[in-house]
Amino acid sequence: MSSSSDQRFDVRIVARHRSDGPAAPGPAHPHASLPRFDDNVRVWLSSEFVDPVEYFRFDRQVAIYEAARWPLGLTPGRNSEEKVAMAGMSDGDFDWHVRCALQLPFRYSGLRFGPPPRRDRADLWIRHAGHWNGDPNRLAAILAGLARLPHGRIPGRNYRALYALTPFAIVGQTWCEGDDHSPAFIVDTTIAFFYTFETLIQECLISEALKAGARAADVLPLFEHRYSRIRGQPNLLVDDPSTLKLASYVNAAIDWDSLRATRQDVMGRKTSPGWIGRADREILFDSRLQTHLMIAIAAACHGLCHFTAGRISSPLVQTLEGPPTIDALAPRWLGHVTGGYDHAAACADLLESLAQLYKQDLSSDHLRGIPIPPWRSSSGPVEASIASTRPHLWGCTFVDAFDAYRWNLFDAALDDASVTRWAREAADWVEHGWLSAVPPDQAE
Repeated sequence: MSSSSDQRFDVRIVARHRSDGPAAPGPAHPHASLPRFDDNVRVWLSSEFVDPVEYFRFDRQVAIYEAARWPLGLTPGRNSEEKVAMAGMSDGDFDWHVRCALQLPFRYSGLRFGPPPRRDRADLWIRHAGHWNGDPNRLAAILAGLARLPHGRIPGRNYRALYALTPFAIVGQTWCEGDDHSPAFIVDTTIAFFYTFETLIQECLISEALKAGARAADVLPLFEHRYSRIRGQPNLLVDDPSTLKLASYVNAAIDWDSLRATRQDVMGRKTSPGWIGRADREILFDSRLQTHLMIAIAAACHGLCHFTAGRISSPLVQTLEGPPTIDALAPRWLGHVTGGYDHAAACADLLESLAQLYKQDLSSDHLRGIPIPPWRSSSGPVEASIASTRPHLWGCTFVDAFDAYRWNLFDAALDDASVTRWAREAADWVEHGWLSAVPPDQAE
């Protein structure tokens, strides 16, 4: 941040402030200005899916919570040998997902995203939580790291905190209210992100249940908070997915053994039964994950207080004064599956309001019917990597066809035939354009 940094010279935000108690919201100032990120957003990442077995020599079966944290765009090592040796210190897949998810908020907000010089100077911490089986104590430990008040605070200034629920994410944000002499500014923002391959399975099972005539009110209580695997292949679904409560609604065409895969299956690559289905399912999983993460980032960039103040409204974002309870998660996280709103339209509205908040010109070209701000040059290698990272559904023919959230992401079922059909139609859209892939009466 620029002007915010000027206001923070005596605010000490250090790593240990995340272990304090939850931030108690102060009384609202009747004339307090609403904060937003000023310009530069320094991003720090962490993932519980780091596999440091080669570098740290940890036992593979040991759960490593908060195993590694790294600044956005980090390239460890000075040469190829060091890069290989240090590869286990960061989650390369999640780093790629973050850069993909940042593309649209980067374009629509005009904010500059880059790494901080050290973790305590980060403005946005994106944490891939995972490793949770619904244990309340585990959730409480995760929530304890959100919406922190800084240890050192500017005398006479009021600090506030809010939480928000977006699909498979919990956002915590702390800000300092403005006064007659200084504007409000965001102190700290943390996104705890929970989407894993087990979530994809349950999303699909809920869709199948609703298509079969089940009611959302009956299906949602069956959702289980089981998060442990970031990829669907090979040999990573240790838990038997057929034991999920929602499996009673399973499509008869699903071969659970084929879905899970084994090391023996994957050795044959494309000649193995079910290999194509697993590969397409992986693309579907990645695209959903990036869409959910994009929404959480866009919500954080708005500033959560803009939602509570009524400046912005979105069915994708629910703000809370205190930490959410476990019972509040599934109904909000799964609204895109249960038909609680038009997911594509809600994403488009969220991005447009982000551009309006940061006074971005929306008079240029259209992104599949949605106005987009003019392109601007990158300020450094990290922004260049954000702009050039190519998600699976980035168009080959149309440069701006990277709004993957608009391509029927939640229509596919788990079985190989459904996933393969979805991938074939998505590939046709990527190559020939969205307008060619939808009926004329539905085209924008």
